[in-house]
Amino acid sequence: MGKTTEELRRLWRAFQCNDHEMVLMRFGPDKIRVAEPTTEAWDALAAVLLAHDYEIRTQDTDSFNCREITNGSGPSLHSFGIALDINWKTNPYIDHTGKRKVRFSNKPTQEARARDVTMRLADTDMTPEMIEDVEAIKTNDGVKVFAWGGGFESVKDCMHFELDLSPAELAIGIDPSTVKEWAALETSTEVIDGTPDAWGLLSDASPRAESLEENYTVIARSGLRLRSSASTTADVVRTLSPGTIISVLSRDGPWALVDLEGDQLADGFVFFSYLRRPKAHVSSPSSFTTEVPAAFGRDVLHLATPDAVAKMFPVTPRSNISANLPFVLAGLRATALADVAMVLMALSTIRAETEGFRPISEGRSKYNTRYSEFDLYEGRRDLGNIEPGDGPRFKGRGYVQLTGRHNYKRIGDIVGTNLIADPELANESGVAGLVLAQFLKTKERAIRHALSVHDFVAARRAVNGGSHGLDRFVDAFKRGETALSATP
Repeated sequence: MGKTTEELRRLWRAFQCNDHEMVLMRFGPDKIRVAEPTTEAWDALAAVLLAHDYEIRTQDTDSFNCREITNGSGPSLHSFGIALDINWKTNPYIDHTGKRKVRFSNKPTQEARARDVTMRLADTDMTPEMIEDVEAIKTNDGVKVFAWGGGFESVKDCMHFELDLSPAELAIGIDPSTVKEWAALETSTEVIDGTPDAWGLLSDASPRAESLEENYTVIARSGLRLRSSASTTADVVRTLSPGTIISVLSRDGPWALVDLEGDQLADGFVFFSYLRRPKAHVSSPSSFTTEVPAAFGRDVLHLATPDAVAKMFPVTPRSNISANLPFVLAGLRATALADVAMVLMALSTIRAETEGFRPISEGRSKYNTRYSEFDLYEGRRDLGNIEPGDGPRFKGRGYVQLTGRHNYKRIGDIVGTNLIADPELANESGVAGLVLAQFLKTKERAIRHALSVHDFVAARRAVNGGSHGLDRFVDAFKRGETALSATP
């Protein structure tokens, strides 16, 4: 039997309107703020929606909100970060007379079902099969995870999904066999003789493969959980952003033991199903390799420690460097830009573009805005901005301030991330690290030539097209030459 709203308020009271207990996570194409212990549950919900090809709209989907309950008394469960409203325009709140069951549309497409909702022939554009799969999600102890607002008899709140269990019950972990998409992905890896799995990858004939030591990209939309052992009940060490490059050391059934730093040391376990081999640069088949061409000098990535890099960023919070440096180094390793010249180029570019050492969105300035936000980028064919709204949509983002539809498409395709569909992904730390490295890779010849003759203006122009931030770039580069000069 499900828990009452009052019971859930009591069980989750430590999270009520508490911003510090909320985390931002990906949910399909959207980002939602939820209570920190609940992220795995929302991952499971997103997986089911994906399995049913249900499109989540960012403009009418919302999570944490410190407010009162609709047409009731007391705080809403949204105030506790344990409720999520999805696509409320086509799943409206309906306060009807009497009690009745939810009315589903029998139309085959989400668009057609939405029209039935508009014509008041149905209450939701979701399907009974999808809701059945959501309500089938359980913990490893068999406790039901979600309650759906469309199941309310006196009102219909089909947009609404809420957790129907306590923090202690949820801490047991989600049973992956009860999650439709997770189960399918795990089964897809159990193939024989190199048959492509559901992601078009070639899996190993044996469920266990020793010492793979290959690079893979994280493809989980909501991020991939790195766990301390090969179990869904194991502690979550961290969440890896989509696009993060990792090295698989070995396999243990559906799990992969991975190395995040490229030092052959294990950092934890992830589901192998959510990994794929990175796409190679179209003009350089070996661009995603861990070896550095001898002509470009020795690998110095191990020297780029937070302490060393902090010397290049004298006014930047050390916490930002520690948090983001692993993603930057992972991108450089993936693109074989691990020698002194290119490592200093990458770090100095960050100093010039985003001195806070974190991926950010470009702010308004006289260079991009005249009347409305980023209108000076509108219609810029040199940036590939050919559609209305491309200016603000493809404004600068990330460590390198990637700008323009053309660059979002070109670099996104190379790193295997659809930045056209979701430009905000360029601000995800893992993706931003890859974007920075791959952007430098496309300019590598010009950059190396400029640095070989100590022409910092030309090196900066190769990336920025001008001299913006040149003073910070040069200062960081010269500081870095000293910081990275130590012998290994």
